[in-house]
Amino acid sequence: EMNQASSRSHCIFTLMIEARKVSSDTVVRSKLNLVDLAGSERVHKTSSSGQTLREAQYINTSLFYLEMVIVALHEKTKKGKEKTHVPYRNSMMTSVLRDSLGGNCKTMMIATIAPEAKQTGESISTCNFAQRVAL
Repeated sequence: EMNQASSRSHCIFTLMIEARKVSSDTVVRSKLNLVDLAGSERVHKTSSSGQTLREAQYINTSLFYLEMVIVALHEKTKKGKEKTHVPYRNSMMTSVLRDSLGGNCKTMMIATIAPEAKQTGESISTCNFAQRVAL
């Protein structure tokens, strides 16, 4: 059964910070993205249809594209693979997070799981996703 209170969407909160010393022209800029990823939806378990089905499919697709970007970035760090294509443009989320996924950045993922026995499958799926992208 689906959580009826769920927004069924990802949320990105971006905080831009700019610092400058009084006697200096040097400006230091930082960007902090706090991202709340919607959980993947198992369509066959929830029997969703219509708008809810489209939302679930979009969530699952965007999570898949996020994983693709992270795997491609990991491949790109390997010797001889510097020209690996990173598919940022496959989803709006990966396009928005482009500068926070690769380059001079630090990324941390916190995966939350449900303690209920009936959610064991979803919890394992969440842990597997977190492990795959923790390269």
